[in-house]
Amino acid sequence: MISIEDALERIIAQADSLVEDGEKAIGARDAPAADEPRAALTDILPGFPARVEGEIVWCEGDNINTDVIYPGKYTYQDDITPQKMAEVCLENFDPHFRTIAKPGDILVSDFNFGCGSSREQAATAILAKGIPLVVAGSFGNIFSRNSINNALMGVEVPKLVHRLREAFPSTLAPAPATSQAPAAQQAIQEPAHNRQSLDSPPPAPVAAPAAGAGHAALTRRTGWTFSWDVRRSLVSVTEGEGGATWSQKVGSLPPNVQEIIARGGLEGWVKTEIAAT
Repeated sequence: MISIEDALERIIAQADSLVEDGEKAIGARDAPAADEPRAALTDILPGFPARVEGEIVWCEGDNINTDVIYPGKYTYQDDITPQKMAEVCLENFDPHFRTIAKPGDILVSDFNFGCGSSREQAATAILAKGIPLVVAGSFGNIFSRNSINNALMGVEVPKLVHRLREAFPSTLAPAPATSQAPAAQQAIQEPAHNRQSLDSPPPAPVAAPAAGAGHAALTRRTGWTFSWDVRRSLVSVTEGEGGATWSQKVGSLPPNVQEIIARGGLEGWVKTEIAAT
């Protein structure tokens, strides 16, 4: 008979493996869309959405860190409700985000989204807002893991960031160089294969709107739609009404990671596994 200690050790090892699979799915490099054989399709768990889609709400700027996503003053308030978390989500980035973003939107940001501290509320506040999926040019490594742990889906699509920047001219003021963020760090580049962590050095400043630009420079309802075909590991973007539609391959979301998301995160998955032993 297996001991409780052995069972827990097995579950923990299994959980680590599942989260690693999820991180690989988030950080997989993009490739052109192509017809794939049946064997290349991802199995979908019963009840898991085969497609995730919505209107793109773009939070423009690199280095949107966890303190910007979820203010530190709320982090240790144990009695805070999901409704309040949704209200203060991205408050430090743009106080108008709460009224611009709607449940079911797809949140898109630029490079190094979620850098900074390890607070998991950066992921759970986005979920509380009713946003099931975050798309970015790249993610901070800790945020990627916290997202999987808390059932927030994420996918890296650098091409989308570049297209948004081309279609919506920026009104952001250049971030000045500081002693904490030297000039060489101002232009954030996509980490090669997501192996270069931008969490370790002090993050470069988040861009701020130029004088007189207004809040529209920070959070935009683009009118674009984003669709993720989970079975085919394919994302499609329609650039507004009558605009171009393009697609590309992304990393697969395997059934074992779908299971974590379907159970509300890693904690729910572990509880189910313990109950079954």
